Amino acid sequence: MIIEYYKYLTNPSTQSAKILGQLRETIAMEARYNRSRKQWESHLNNTKALIEHAAREISQPNGVIVLGSGLLLDIPIDFLSTHFQQVFLIDVVHLKSTKQQVKNYRNVFFLEHDVTGIAEQLIFSLPRKNQELKHQPSIPNLNPKTSLVISANMLSQLHLSIVNYAEDKLAFDNAMQENLATNIIRSHLSMLESLPCKVCLITDHIREYRNESTQISEYETALLDVDLPKPDKKWYWEIAPKGELDKNISMTSEVYGYHDY
Repeated sequence: MIIEYYKYLTNPSTQSAKILGQLRETIAMEARYNRSRKQWESHLNNTKALIEHAAREISQPNGVIVLGSGLLLDIPIDFLSTHFQQVFLIDVVHLKSTKQQVKNYRNVFFLEHDVTGIAEQLIFSLPRKNQELKHQPSIPNLNPKTSLVISANMLSQLHLSIVNYAEDKLAFDNAMQENLATNIIRSHLSMLESLPCKVCLITDHIREYRNESTQISEYETALLDVDLPKPDKKWYWEIAPKGELDKNISMTSEVYGYHDY
């Protein structure tokens, strides 16, 4: 906890990322990975392999944009830097230790950006003006030379901190929270579908909770009521081994991967 607190104090981030708890969650994610390396390994390797597959199908690999670059755990950064002329890594938070990993790559650039377009509205506009949220997702540095956009294990996470803030600070009821979450997910997918370049999408879809006897005790969808087409690849990711969420319960997600969503 002391190390995590030190990282919180020493890692710069946007004001909204701190208010929404996204800086704190990124630091906590790094700690969870360190505790669950063995259980996460196959998922991270599958994600990297699917991204590389998608990239190799592109005849003119000019620029690539990675949404949800995070800690770079699931991003084949060596391959992308070699394969593409420019690599843009986009997330709400990038830790200093993450940036240090690619300091020698001349064609790799970090951008801190909220792709939902909702965070600052929620924090700085809605409480004052009582206005409706406008879902305006955006991707910086997108241009005609962009060959590939990757949405990497972020679709089911996009709404979490935003909805938590809306509940705690703005008194959104359950129906309002679900509507907000669903709209964020749908808006992200609509944005991806509208892009003129190739899109690689990886997201968890169905979560399974297993009891002490390793039997499935509960299912839930990671994407609320949003359906996805049949994926190109499918695998399982033990996100939370026993002891992470509960001493007797583990959580595994079914992950969908698309070479060209």
